[in-house]
Amino acid sequence: MNEVRLVLSSEEYVGLVGELAERKLLALETVSNDGVVYHTDNSGGTHFSDWAQDEFNKEVDEIENILAEAGIFKEAT
Repeated sequence: MNEVRLVLSSEEYVGLVGELAERKLLALETVSNDGVVYHTDNSGGTHFSDWAQDEFNKEVDEIENILAEAGIFKEAT
């Protein structure tokens, strides 16, 4: 049986993985008042909180593993 592979451009792949990981963080924020996802710095910029950045990185790893198991990969650059 031939394994079907889908290769996305780096931009598409990173965008997909990032969007999925961010959705998970926002869902966690909804169920837990302890997890603040975004904070605003003194210059008005919005960034992930330290907690959210750690969770985002973990979720990216998990999503990449799931996609690889499904035969979805990022193009080689």
